[in-house]
Amino acid sequence: MKTLKITTMLVIMTLLTITSCKKEVGFEGKNSIKGTITMNGKAVPNAIVYLAFDVKEATTTYNATTLADANGAYSFSALSKGDYFVDAEYTNDSEIKLESAGAIVTIGTKKEDITVDLTLQ
Repeated sequence: MKTLKITTMLVIMTLLTITSCKKEVGFEGKNSIKGTITMNGKAVPNAIVYLAFDVKEATTTYNATTLADANGAYSFSALSKGDYFVDAEYTNDSEIKLESAGAIVTIGTKKEDITVDLTLQ
């Protein structure tokens, strides 16, 4: 009887361990979100691009940032499946802050390279 209790406990502990090993949203996968930041049809170099993990709506709390390159291009790589929010902003020489509306992105189970182009307003 004692052996049965120990075996049952071990099975339960193993199942709990296996089910708690779910991959978290973030930088643990093989997916990417990339795109170009534009305004009035022209690329915006040095725009700040924000990425929030595990969200399905606009937010102001972000987990990662990057700068757009000279062509307005940006990229976040090594992302796992899940929901993300991408947003961008740029402050011009006149100290006017321009912002995008942002975009909600869902990465599924297969390897995906998702393009999200953002327009500043």
